[in-house]
Amino acid sequence: MTFKELDFKAKLEHIWIYYKLKIFMIGFLIIAGLSLIYTMFVKPHPNNYCGIAMYGQFLSMADDDALTGEIDKLLGLDTNKNTVEIECFYSDEADVMIEAELNQKFNTYLYASQFNMIMADREFTDKFIASGYYVPLEKYIGSEAVKTFEDKGLVLYGPDPDTKENVPIAVKLSNSALLKKYDLYQGKDSYVGFVIMPEEYKESTVSTFNVIMAE
Repeated sequence: MTFKELDFKAKLEHIWIYYKLKIFMIGFLIIAGLSLIYTMFVKPHPNNYCGIAMYGQFLSMADDDALTGEIDKLLGLDTNKNTVEIECFYSDEADVMIEAELNQKFNTYLYASQFNMIMADREFTDKFIASGYYVPLEKYIGSEAVKTFEDKGLVLYGPDPDTKENVPIAVKLSNSALLKKYDLYQGKDSYVGFVIMPEEYKESTVSTFNVIMAE
């Protein structure tokens, strides 16, 4: 009996037996394509309110989402429009290939102005200062705020990239209640500093910095 001679039900059974794998594949491709179209063209893409690089500190995806959500909430952000973005740069230094990829990603994000603050332990902070990545604290938070941190012994000094004058360049993270909650940079001599950024990010970056540094 040929396919044409089969009744409708038998034809469906025949197609299912011999073509179900192709049917599943086509269905999967359609769903994947629709999902991609939704993600790229329909789903809201919030703007980067403030980009934070966490260097040398492991942060799980779950904690990343939770911390980002908490900072967004404290800032009162509409997350359909704006959100803080945290990028974790952490690897086993013994793995040369991964370390090279990490450095490449970090530098790409840095020069593309994808983050406005860098958190790191003292070793990496010193390297970033020596590389001229950080700008003086006073440029963004003002002299009074800098003085407050100085009085608490939380300020790290370094050369201004432009004048080479020794100035307050980073703030110690030890008093941050938020970082303590997520066990980040605890037991380490770690700091946060600002990088050169477009003027439009100055206000949002300082607001984010204040939320993170709250005791």
